Amino acid sequence: MFLKASWLAAISSLTLIASNHSLRAQTASSTQIPLDTISVTANKREQAIDKVDGGVSVATAAELREKNVRSVDDLQKVFPGLVINSRGTNVYANFTIRGMSSPDYYSPSVQVYVDGVPQASSAMVQTLDNVERVEFLRGPQGSLYGRNAFGGVINIITRKPRESTATVFGTAANRLFAAGVNATGVLIPETLFFDLSVKETHRVGQLKDSNGGNNHIDGSDDFFGRVGLRYAPLGGPFDANMWVSRDHLRSREENAVLDSDVANRIYRSSILGPYNELTRHTTNAGISWNYRFGDMTLSSTTSFQDVDLQRKLFGGEYPETDRNFYQEMKLTYDGGGPLKGVVGASYWNDWFTRNAMPGTPYASRNKVESRSAAVFGEFTYALTDRLDVTAGARGAYDWSSVDFSGLDFATFGSMAFDERASFTSFQPKVSLGYQLTDQVRLYGLISEGYKAGGFNHAVSFAADALPYKPETAWNYEIGARTSLFGGVLTLSTALYHIDSKDKQIYVGPVGMQVIRNAGEARSQGIEVEAVLKPTDRLTLTANAAFGRSEFTEFVDPLSGVNYTGNRVPFAPDVTANLSSRYQVDQNVLPGQLYLSGAVHAVSRSYFDEANSLSQGAFATYDAAVEFVFDQGPALRIFAENLTDEAYRTHSYRYLGTTLSVVGQGRLIGASMRMQF
Repeated sequence: MFLKASWLAAISSLTLIASNHSLRAQTASSTQIPLDTISVTANKREQAIDKVDGGVSVATAAELREKNVRSVDDLQKVFPGLVINSRGTNVYANFTIRGMSSPDYYSPSVQVYVDGVPQASSAMVQTLDNVERVEFLRGPQGSLYGRNAFGGVINIITRKPRESTATVFGTAANRLFAAGVNATGVLIPETLFFDLSVKETHRVGQLKDSNGGNNHIDGSDDFFGRVGLRYAPLGGPFDANMWVSRDHLRSREENAVLDSDVANRIYRSSILGPYNELTRHTTNAGISWNYRFGDMTLSSTTSFQDVDLQRKLFGGEYPETDRNFYQEMKLTYDGGGPLKGVVGASYWNDWFTRNAMPGTPYASRNKVESRSAAVFGEFTYALTDRLDVTAGARGAYDWSSVDFSGLDFATFGSMAFDERASFTSFQPKVSLGYQLTDQVRLYGLISEGYKAGGFNHAVSFAADALPYKPETAWNYEIGARTSLFGGVLTLSTALYHIDSKDKQIYVGPVGMQVIRNAGEARSQGIEVEAVLKPTDRLTLTANAAFGRSEFTEFVDPLSGVNYTGNRVPFAPDVTANLSSRYQVDQNVLPGQLYLSGAVHAVSRSYFDEANSLSQGAFATYDAAVEFVFDQGPALRIFAENLTDEAYRTHSYRYLGTTLSVVGQGRLIGASMRMQF
């Protein structure tokens, strides 16, 4: 049954909690908020976004809904230069920012945080329904965020209402059905709150089996639930938040097709074999608290995450488990004077286990443990009333170990090894911010990014016993934020140059690859964000990134192939998102009517270091009609990828055959949202 009876009762009870409050209409006015009123925690302390000296973007919950952003992988619709590609499955999606990507999906170049908690690499793509805002930090963020914040950071902040409220929502489309509720109940007025979020999603597949037996082989079912208890007395010195969430995903999305069948979205089971499947169970639990005394605030975040992943690939089974513990303590200072800052310490421990084809002669078991301890700090000092200087740094010590027993696919003999490695790092940052006028801020920034060293999680050969070193990158950036013509136009730009070295890359002949530090790369470009409101009824938004990312030195140490000058995989030169939203002047219906449209364009992307596999430039188009009743629900009729563009998100060679992953096709449907 699509709506599980187990949570229907929860929906009813939370809705009753809110029944004493009158029905409220959805926000009907423009969702574009002036920059000087938006506060972000990008630098691990509250700041107005127009005072942050670095590449930072923010999308509110209303903006995400307007652009049909339902999960983390949809964020590329609203943020400049962000590319999130499925490499067969969204469980291990590929994140690219400013040309910074990672061929190893167990060690991504981007970190996703939810309420200050880093997410496991297999759980980074998740639902975004009960979100207050999403902050997108572009460029290396090593000084505050450390390992895997190599290309950037995505910060997801959930809603924390202080009143009883319940929002029910649902979507019905040709390939998507979803329903859920977000609710808050006031247990003690202005003091204690109970939060609930529940969502179930059913996706209908788009791939057709050539044998005619199944026209929707790549569908998925997902159920997500989260409960929280917040102690937040109004004006009190102490607050705390506890939460537990559970996500269950069952999917057949891990089915690539022959490259020649991409346009027709056909899967040939007679050639490729039985459908691949995966099941993922994710459990999160955490507690965070803040204690304010004088001009300081002491904060703590503690979390535990458990991911259980069962995978069936090419007729074999590959179960994985990933468990991690995270603890961070920080102290922020803001005395109202020229000096503001934050200092802190963090500890992260991850336990990963991967079994390959258990119960067969090819069985193997790999255990990888990774730990990191770090101290960090960042301070901003106002040299004048217009000029600020910010300096920060992070020092970290990382440990990693691998314990493997199983088959060596190079010799087909048994092998076993137990190895350890450790690494130290120091990532500095310095920036200058100058308030040229009340509407114009300029900044310059130098920072270092860091991707930790370690061991391959998918061991196949004896060479995997050797660790790879950390990958580092220096980021040089200048930018500006402006608000012109009384807020009619807001414009943000950033010009960046990034040099990375000791790149962690799969090397060796296909089928016998290992991870090595095998090259250097350069990424440079410009990012632009603009919002134009020529009238009170029309809002135009645009963001784009123009750049180039290439290997400046890369010779495969095993095969001897020279890739110097080639493009970095998954890093297109151009990405652009253009959208419009218009409020129709009408008095017939009791509410507001909106028309919206969007274009999402991307240039050619390569999928391998040899640049032999790629997806050419393409664009997709979205449109929607939305009606927001004065006293009632918000209704939205939408179409995504109107032209049903067939495109690749990944291609690879397997046993001499090129296989490709097909992007999402046309989606047409309607959604409803009502707040009580």
